Amino acid sequence: MLINDQLHVINKPDNIIEPLSQGKFDYFLELANWGKTMGTDMTAILITHPAIDEVELLPKLAKSIQAATDLPVGLDTRNAEAIEAALAALSPYKSIIWTVTAEQSILEVLLPIAKKYGAVVAGMPMGHQSSGVPMTAEERISEAKIIIDACLGIGIPKEDIVIDAICMPVALLEKNSYQTSLKTLATLKEMGITSQLGIGNASSNMPDREHIHLAYLLGALSWGLDAAFINPGISGLISSVRAMDMLTERDPYCRRFLKLWRSNRTQ
Repeated sequence: MLINDQLHVINKPDNIIEPLSQGKFDYFLELANWGKTMGTDMTAILITHPAIDEVELLPKLAKSIQAATDLPVGLDTRNAEAIEAALAALSPYKSIIWTVTAEQSILEVLLPIAKKYGAVVAGMPMGHQSSGVPMTAEERISEAKIIIDACLGIGIPKEDIVIDAICMPVALLEKNSYQTSLKTLATLKEMGITSQLGIGNASSNMPDREHIHLAYLLGALSWGLDAAFINPGISGLISSVRAMDMLTERDPYCRRFLKLWRSNRTQ
């Protein structure tokens, strides 16, 4: 599962923020349609910003993007009111909530909303034992189990639970950070839990970011990664992932690989 992560307001100039705050979605619809054309499977939306009324705008934007692309749309916000409004607007289509941590207060607020609308819960394994990022695979799995148990306890099925293995920036020079993420992926796979990673974090503050993204992603796929937030514009990334899916029999009849190949030939 490749997720278009370009629909966000982080570090965006006023000429993008202002139209969005007025309910004009042209820029974001263009990005969403571009992502679909490039071959992504889902669109992530992050519009948390002081100038934007998320409760008012997130449902409208999410519904507009889903209608335009016919792809699943995921919600990257901690605003529970905005999440519920967006899930209601997207219904009966399934969505995903990407801001769930192991903090008890977050679980108590967001899990009932996910259960009510049948949304997938994507957990970031942190927040129960400490507020910082767990730096070992064992600590990440311990935090993940808090989220998983809470989901199962409220009636959210295992297939609707996703856990982030946490991608750390290479520039931080944290020893064994990549191996920690890979080990976390492998353990999640053994547990039968769907995994995800935000690949873009790997190259923060580094040159030649695209090659870092590609190398990180291809390495993670071989350890069981199921879903990744990506920039669809990185040359060769989507084609390489589809080839890897074919070789590892996630695409046993080569259908996704051939569909992308045919699509690229007509562009």
